[in-house]
Amino acid sequence: MTPNKKGMARVRFLALKTAIAEEMEQGYNRSDIFQKHHDVLQMSYSQFTRHVRKFILGVPSQQPQRELPPASSTAIEKQSPEVSSKRRAFSPRPINFHPSPDRELIAHWLSPAEGTEK
Repeated sequence: MTPNKKGMARVRFLALKTAIAEEMEQGYNRSDIFQKHHDVLQMSYSQFTRHVRKFILGVPSQQPQRELPPASSTAIEKQSPEVSSKRRAFSPRPINFHPSPDRELIAHWLSPAEGTEK
């Protein structure tokens, strides 16, 4: 398949639009219609089905439009302690930081594990 100028596949599809619509009305499925006209259309099956939806069935493109939730329903407001009795409020554990740790403890950390000595 040679590369085409942008939009040429759509032009070829629109040239066959009435024939494709008639075949769909007769009960042929899209894959059979695509195989029959593949050499003339020179497009992928997914593009063919998009053109069928858009130009024959009149269905708009299926790109989902994501809507943002209203400002009043944020995730922080939904996580209140009254909503769920299973969740507890976060409470951080105390940190035991010693800027100058015990030398014996450091020696223990750096020593080889018990039972690995030869």
